Amino acid sequence: MVSASSGSPGLPKISLVTPSFNHAKFLPRTIQSVLSQRYPNLEYIVIDGGSSDDSVDIIRRFAPSLAHWVSERDSGQSEAINKGLEYATGDIVGWLNSDDTLAPKALWRIAEAYQRWPDADLVYGHTCLIDTDDKVIKRLVAVPTNARELIRYSRNIWSQPGTTWRRRLQEKIGLLDQNLHYAMDHDFWIRAALAGNLRCIPYHLANLRNHPATKSNLFTDRFRQEQQLLDAQYGVEYHDSIHRIAFKMIKIARALSTPRNYWYYFTSLDDHSG
Repeated sequence: MVSASSGSPGLPKISLVTPSFNHAKFLPRTIQSVLSQRYPNLEYIVIDGGSSDDSVDIIRRFAPSLAHWVSERDSGQSEAINKGLEYATGDIVGWLNSDDTLAPKALWRIAEAYQRWPDADLVYGHTCLIDTDDKVIKRLVAVPTNARELIRYSRNIWSQPGTTWRRRLQEKIGLLDQNLHYAMDHDFWIRAALAGNLRCIPYHLANLRNHPATKSNLFTDRFRQEQQLLDAQYGVEYHDSIHRIAFKMIKIARALSTPRNYWYYFTSLDDHSG
């Protein structure tokens, strides 16, 4: 496949993986949101699980701008992501699901963060919840956190889209656990927090799409079962109202302590592209 970039001096190489399966309705918007960044040192990889809809035709249309793509059966999302991560060669890596999108200038914000904080191993930021027509349902505000809070208080302190990490972290903690199909991201965040430094940046990085066919809407029982596996491995997450209310107040205080969060929450998202 043709590489999307031959590199750009001074900018870290970012490898982004999109796992896809029968998401032809959303896939073009996902791919466009990445390529429209015009980030000059991008390696974009699409791993399709053998879709039966128009996904492969869509991927072929964008193939000249992709570093690599394949369409073949796999055991699920975790294996597809791992395939892409194993192919990736960037200093910074991550994945973007085939129904989600990047926010304008997200890759530039991410690159700037890693250059500004050399000790940062994983970077995440704000995410908007969107509907099938890209309309914003809710603006989700991310806040700084640590391993203990991810284990005990909330494994969903930030949303997956827009999250990236350094290759050195991946080499230390490994890839996604392919035995997990619903909580593999939460497991990865915990391992990352235990082994490296997390950095929350107060920028809109991506959009998480909510629609009836998402795994989180279709398979709530399986999500719950895998969370119980994480409880057994790392420690039990608190579910009582006292701990939840207390931690919610902590998150609000952290969000309010960063002035730029007000900009994100109360202004037009169009204003954030500059």
